[in-house]
Amino acid sequence: MQKTVTIKLTTTIRQPDMEEQVMVLESHGTLTEKNELRYLQYAEQQDELEIRTTVKLQKDEAVIMRSGGLQMRLPFLLHKEQTGNLTNEQGSFMLTTKAHELSVSDTRFKVRYDLALGSDPVGEYEMEIQFMEAK
Repeated sequence: MQKTVTIKLTTTIRQPDMEEQVMVLESHGTLTEKNELRYLQYAEQQDELEIRTTVKLQKDEAVIMRSGGLQMRLPFLLHKEQTGNLTNEQGSFMLTTKAHELSVSDTRFKVRYDLALGSDPVGEYEMEIQFMEAK
């Protein structure tokens, strides 16, 4: 089953010695349900790059996959370190996530996690995606 949804993505970034950053993106996308899995798909513009994002949602884990202007795979499993990767014009990098909060409902996905690039901690990120069937 697939339906068109409106999406509101709020990302909060907390890094040492820096002011908290909050970014909000509103977009349209699709929500597909297949074999107990849900896939939320949408596109966003960053500078001149179009980035296509797929969020694979399960009850207690999630994966964010981005393609287009950059390639990224960011897995989340509550209280467990997960390894992902990022490839952009600067090269390919290993990413590590550790989710402290992860919740999935019929209209919302929220994750709060520590992010490391290679072995260097980058900060704490909080991402909330609200999605509702488009009218």
